[in-house]
Amino acid sequence: MAWLFLLDDRVDESDVGRDADLLEEYLHDLQGTALGTRGAAGPMGQALEDLVARASAGMGEVWQFRFRRNVSDYLSACVWQAAHRQAGQVPRPDVFPRWRRACGAILPSFDLVERADGGALPSCVSYSRPYQDLLLAAADLVCWTNDLMTVDKEAAHGDPHNLVLVTAHDRRQDRRTAATEVAAACEHRMRTYTSACRDLTDLTATLGLPDTVRDHADRCAASLLVWIRGHLEWGLRTPRYGARDTYAKES
Repeated sequence: MAWLFLLDDRVDESDVGRDADLLEEYLHDLQGTALGTRGAAGPMGQALEDLVARASAGMGEVWQFRFRRNVSDYLSACVWQAAHRQAGQVPRPDVFPRWRRACGAILPSFDLVERADGGALPSCVSYSRPYQDLLLAAADLVCWTNDLMTVDKEAAHGDPHNLVLVTAHDRRQDRRTAATEVAAACEHRMRTYTSACRDLTDLTATLGLPDTVRDHADRCAASLLVWIRGHLEWGLRTPRYGARDTYAKES
């Protein structure tokens, strides 16, 4: 989290985050470190190499590949974000949620849930429809509640990479109306999460997986909910976003 915040602030709070070509060059070595194709360069690269190595210790190659790819996708999404800032373009609502997940580095963070809860899930579980539904619903809930908490800050900085601002622009709404729609979308994603939890339990039973694997899958699903709630509680208390002045509590 500390590494992500340092890089995120470097990208969001400086001119490098508004020049896609400059940012692509800046992130070039980090991309190689994330994918394991080149050695680390500079403090951020060395820190990333250390984090990836320690996170991957004892985990299988499939998990390691997925984790590295998700870190790489986050770095690429930073460049996508910079390109939109540079051109003064508001992202299209049909593509924004996918890019928002990547920009938020949520999926590599969620990969660590498996590690913390006992190791990598088998591919028949991690790539199944219920677990993928869980991951995406949880990721959207983290990102969209974050957008509710940060909308005033990002609007003040002229940064449109926020679901409330994207919705307001696309539907020609005021910010408060758009925030209400985003809050309703969060409720829908929460229902998706709840339904997927039941489907995951049914799936692991149908596949006849050992009780240890079934329990592990259920723990991972529960940990995603803890992640969602923990992020919300932190966001409402941290002075980072000036949360008392946003729409999150109302929504």
